[in-house]
Amino acid sequence: MSLSFRPNYLPEALADGFRTNGMTLVHKPLGELQLPTGQLVACDPFVFPDAQPYSVKLNTGNFPVVLSVAIEENDQRVAFATIKFKSTEAKRWELMHVPSDDPNNLKQGEIFGYPVDSGTGCFMDRTAGEILSRKMREHPNYIETMMKEMDKVYVHTWSSMNISLDNANLIAFSSGLGDGLYATYAGYDASGDVCLAVTDFMLLDGDLV
Repeated sequence: MSLSFRPNYLPEALADGFRTNGMTLVHKPLGELQLPTGQLVACDPFVFPDAQPYSVKLNTGNFPVVLSVAIEENDQRVAFATIKFKSTEAKRWELMHVPSDDPNNLKQGEIFGYPVDSGTGCFMDRTAGEILSRKMREHPNYIETMMKEMDKVYVHTWSSMNISLDNANLIAFSSGLGDGLYATYAGYDASGDVCLAVTDFMLLDGDLV
């Protein structure tokens, strides 16, 4: 079953400088994500480091990650986190899901997403998740190390980090308004290749049709 959606607001919202409802979305590059296996994990790294990778197999390599930060007069929030696999334009979108999600059980208007309980989301390769889980089991203070990394680049209401985990890395970022369930979409170009993966932190209104 294909989980095809049309997030009407995504093409405009992913543009640097897009303005809506008093907000301006400004791109903030976070470096390149290393995907040695092409198995992408998106999760709350502080609470669910052993999350499953998405079912969609992606290309291996290093790919830029960009945040779309919604800036208002006295506030900044991460609206979208995007991995750019290709420079081509997305022509269709599919809701990404992990193997344990059954698309046949998804009702109209529902989404698959990952839970956030620490106000933080992330992208990483499956191998990075395995290393992160082991570090957190063997070194209880490793969470404090991660928090210090986040604090290094803290801006009022959001922060991020990019840390190495052997032959992969973890790129983490504040999740919009905080805790919740957040969907990630794969954007396919005219050739049928995945050109983007986007986590939507639900700051913008937009119907999924």
